[in-house]
Amino acid sequence: MRRLWIAAALALLLCLPARAAGPTATLVRAFVYGDALFTYVDLEGNDQPITKADAGIGSRTFPASAPLETVRQAGSPVTYLLLLDASTSMVSYQEEIAAFAGALAAGSGADTRFLLATFGRSFAAAEEAVTAEEVPDTVNTISFTETSSRLLSGIQGALDYFEGLPRSDSELRSMVILSDAVEYDSDGAVSYEELLARINSSDVILHSLGFGSDSAALESLAALTEASGGRHWVAGDGADAAAAGSALAEEVGGLYVTSFHLTGFAPEEERVPVSVTFASNGALVCRAEAEVSFPAAPAGESPGGEEAPAEEGEAPVSPAPSGEPDPPAAPGQPAEAAPAADILLLVGAGVAAVLVLVLAAVLLARRGRRRRAASHQEPSAPGVYLRIEVLKGTLLGKSMERTLCGELVVGRDKDCGIAFRSGALSRRHARVFLAGGAVYLEDLQSQNGTFLNGAPISMPTLLRSGDEIAAGDVAFRLKF
Repeated sequence: MRRLWIAAALALLLCLPARAAGPTATLVRAFVYGDALFTYVDLEGNDQPITKADAGIGSRTFPASAPLETVRQAGSPVTYLLLLDASTSMVSYQEEIAAFAGALAAGSGADTRFLLATFGRSFAAAEEAVTAEEVPDTVNTISFTETSSRLLSGIQGALDYFEGLPRSDSELRSMVILSDAVEYDSDGAVSYEELLARINSSDVILHSLGFGSDSAALESLAALTEASGGRHWVAGDGADAAAAGSALAEEVGGLYVTSFHLTGFAPEEERVPVSVTFASNGALVCRAEAEVSFPAAPAGESPGGEEAPAEEGEAPVSPAPSGEPDPPAAPGQPAEAAPAADILLLVGAGVAAVLVLVLAAVLLARRGRRRRAASHQEPSAPGVYLRIEVLKGTLLGKSMERTLCGELVVGRDKDCGIAFRSGALSRRHARVFLAGGAVYLEDLQSQNGTFLNGAPISMPTLLRSGDEIAAGDVAFRLKF
């Protein structure tokens, strides 16, 4: 009987984590267009009807202005930019590329459009309007003749091109990279860190399908994709190219989309945190958070569309003439004196206008000097606060707290930002650094390698609060 009770208790404990997990929400993309915030959300584990959604920005709360529906239900526009590696090493994969593109097009909704571009030595836009039916045949017209493959520069050029296109309100923009990910960029025009930062601030989400057997190159491509919040597949590595295309179409079509009107709202910072909560009949179901970039308002106009108040020192606009005749001269005043008086008035008004303009110029110059001086000061932001939780090893120093402004090196050297007493640790073993507001972990070609949640890393990898980092005989977590 006692064994039966123990078995029942163990079964209950095993069930608790799954029950405690509950519904989760991930903001796949959130962006501001016009006076509205648009959000695309991945809702998992939820079986309750969402009756209310609110966006919180600072101290302000904005209710949803549209129903929460999937992309397919709402008919929300989606644009895919298929970015093909046109190097000679990709010739043998042309059939799989066409199969992926055809399956993606066939599984996408009626409001989906496709763009086609290539990269080799440089980025090139191939087709700007391809129907779903034309996608496979259009992909088959690509010539794989490039002798070099500048992957990072190609992605950068594709982002420039994609972000420069006019968008359609809530349009979700997705770039799909099809490449063996072998990078050849001797000029180093774009660094890995620069591209990571660009990806994190872009409203374009990246997905990728990798080919070939260069595992390090494919892992590098996967890291870029995952930093964007997208999906990565490797053809032939347990993944069929056509199946990957169908899976991507299904995932995008199943995202939930809604919007929030922000009329008249203007945050002080260009990029601000946004929290979206989902409730069912008054009870909180789940919450999702992200950082969103707010476009600058046009000069002379407030974000709400109203005319902005005049700047300090700016000359007021004079009223338009009424069109009525000038009043008669005062009694006893000669009629010919009126023009002279008018001249004096005009001269006085001109002098006053010049004085106002000079004053405005002085004020604007002072303001410009203050702004230039502020731009040369050190940033006032304190960086990212980190707390170290040591799981194994001895941390040098008493403080378990750090502030991450640029990078913190992990190693046995006492000058490292996160230093441990360990002979199995390299002097400069790994580093934790900021890129685009996100925290990344990178191995510095250490002797014993760096592991994240038990898996070795070979390139900068996105770090989340609570992830377990192991290096040599040291293990720790960073909470932020």
